[in-house]
Amino acid sequence: GGDPLRTHGKPLPDGVIARLAAQGSLPLPFYPSFVVGDDPSSGFEDGVATPRFSQGYYQLRNRLGMLVETHSWRDYPHRVKVTRNTIVALLELIAQNGMQWRQQVAAADARAAKLGGETVALDYKATAKTHTIAFRGYAYTRTPSEVSGALMTRYDESKPEVWQVPMRDEVVPDHVVAAPKAGYLVPAAHAAWVAAKLDQHGVSYRRLDSALPNANVEAFRADQSSFAAQSVEGHQRLTVSGAWKPETQDLVKGALFVPIAQPKARLAMALLEPQAPDALVAWGEFNAHFERKEYMEDYVAEEVAREMLRDPKVKADFERRVKDDAEFAKSPQARLEYFARRHSSWDSRYQLYPVLRTDRVPR
Repeated sequence: GGDPLRTHGKPLPDGVIARLAAQGSLPLPFYPSFVVGDDPSSGFEDGVATPRFSQGYYQLRNRLGMLVETHSWRDYPHRVKVTRNTIVALLELIAQNGMQWRQQVAAADARAAKLGGETVALDYKATAKTHTIAFRGYAYTRTPSEVSGALMTRYDESKPEVWQVPMRDEVVPDHVVAAPKAGYLVPAAHAAWVAAKLDQHGVSYRRLDSALPNANVEAFRADQSSFAAQSVEGHQRLTVSGAWKPETQDLVKGALFVPIAQPKARLAMALLEPQAPDALVAWGEFNAHFERKEYMEDYVAEEVAREMLRDPKVKADFERRVKDDAEFAKSPQARLEYFARRHSSWDSRYQLYPVLRTDRVPR
């Protein structure tokens, strides 16, 4: 799950930083975002951008990417000059390393096409491990704001000073999954719009010319799902937890097969793995599958429960849950749902992610 390009010596970022520093700039190798907003003493945390941002996207295509941000407090001519210097530095590095980088890109494409069954990181996080860095800042105070009442940081730009602050830059994989051995199966009901998304990203797939009855696949059933309270860019985002487990499913003609054996395998996983941070499901494209459509009225569930409790096995399991799970025991709805889920009227496809994984390439 590491850098798909495996560059040695970091010639791209280090080379740009060295050139900018020689020209009088004060470049940083990380995005200076405080761990605690507006509190300089909290220090900084490095990370890997998710693919909604360009510098996090291109690595999934096995290509180099870089975020360059000039500080908004600097005057416009200065920002133009530094941007120009950055572009020139990049072109110089491409002239020096371009052939080697093209070879590394080709090798990364070849490795990606062999990811089937291998462990892949879907996203990354910084650990709690810190070390102290010297950071150029200004003298500041943190006092209550007369506007908001919260602590506010006030900088004195007439007093530059060097801060000694913690830095968290040990970045490790967060969510890690094994890639499917063969690929993904997108049911025919979703094939048209998912195909359009795959086309946008250049991810390879093919439509199945015949049905796959009783297909041995892996299915993801969420044990927890949470809709975002507010929409983002017109989407209601969704977070799910769960695991892939073997199941038998029927697929009709017209389903999509997305092979893992392709150079854009990591990008395919970023789109189709339900726990990837910017997957299609994370952006709310499959929300209907995680919404309750049918309900059992409480008074009906009470009667159903009493009937089911006549079964000694159900009774023993229910009493164990009440005893061992405090949250379950104090929730009337959870207790009633325990029985509703066991009734024949329960929607077995609720919380089932419709995209499947397969270990075999379909014919």
